[in-house]
Order: sequence, then structure tokens, then C-alpha cells
Amino acid sequence: MMRFDHLALGAATLQQGIDHVTQLMGVEMTKGGAHPDMATHNRVMATGEDTFFEVIAIDPDATAPSRPRWFSLDEANFDDGPRPYAIILDTFDLEGAIGYAADHGIDCGVPTLLTRDSLKWHFSLRDDGRIPLEGAAPLIIEWPKGPHPATKMEDHGLRFEAITVTTPYADQLNSFFRASGSDLGPVEILRGTAHSITAQMRNKDGKIIKI
Repeated sequence: MMRFDHLALGAATLQQGIDHVTQLMGVEMTKGGAHPDMATHNRVMATGEDTFFEVIAIDPDATAPSRPRWFSLDEANFDDGPRPYAIILDTFDLEGAIGYAADHGIDCGVPTLLTRDSLKWHFSLRDDGRIPLEGAAPLIIEWPKGPHPATKMEDHGLRFEAITVTTPYADQLNSFFRASGSDLGPVEILRGTAHSITAQMRNKDGKIIKI
């Protein structure tokens, strides 16, 4: 029903996130745009034909939205710098995936149409803008039919090696993923007393980079 789509890196400012990626990975992210409905903006790069890596931040020049921003960004604290912030899964049936999550006690909100330039998609979005389960649960996206957006992104040869979500909700999440037949790809959910997301990527030279 769902499969790993991308990892979002949150940052206090978009430039801070871009600089962080350049310092760690030696590449510059130049592709991306603005999300006018959320007053955020991003940069993206492909990590394969149907997966990608995103840097996202509040857009200080945009008109403030009439609702809480997505990704819990109104409440986020990046005083310690940019960090892996959210896992996003893709589905061909967003409404069904949201309903199935609700059956497992995970409130993902409702399907919401969003845009970036000419690209349009539907996204799981709660009224409070928060990521479910205190940031541990995935956000869910349904792209329009056709080639995946990653096919139009820059590809610097970086690939996800491992993504680890540590959370007190691990048992609940793993039960949901097993029951839904989801393909988490590089993502592993582990039980812990506090929430965190860590990630490793492999560059085109085979070097492992911890994000």
C-alpha cells in the first residue's frame, strides 16, 4: 500500500540546510521551489528513480498561511542545526492509507491538495500541521500519475544506506507497516525512550555519510 518516497531534512532557514548538505556531502542543492499554501520552501535532489532527499524550511518572505504549517514547522526547534526530520511514504490510495492508519491509532489527517510551481500532489495533513506520533510516524503522499518527480531532480549519485527512526511508538508503527504491507526501503523503526531520526547515505565514491 505504501513505499518509502523521501527523507526531509528540517532547518531553521533554507540556506542553513543547503550549506549543511554542501558541507557534509560536497554537493550543492539548486533545484526546488516554494509551497505557497504552507509558506515554506525547499531544495531537492534525487536518490534514485523514485526516491529523493529534501531540505525544507519556513519561507520568511511568504505570506503567513491561514493554518498551521505542515511538518510541525511552526513548533520546530533547530537551534542545534539542521537534522533529519520526517519520513514520507508514497501511496496510490492516500485516502485508503490514511483510513488504515486511523484504524491503527495513527491520526494522519486528511488528503490535501498542495503545489510547488506546476507540480501538484495530495498530502496527508492534520488541522494542527503536526507529524503524527510526536514526529515518529510517516507523512503520506500521493503523486499524480506518470513519472516520479525524482526523475526531474538533480542526481549527484547519493543513495540512502540506512534511515533509523527511534521512538516509543515503534511497536505501534511496525505493526501498522506489517499489516499494510508497506515497503519501507532503507527505513528501520526501533524502540527508544525518545524520538530521533538518523540517516546515512553513500556517495558515488562509496563513502558513507552520516546526516
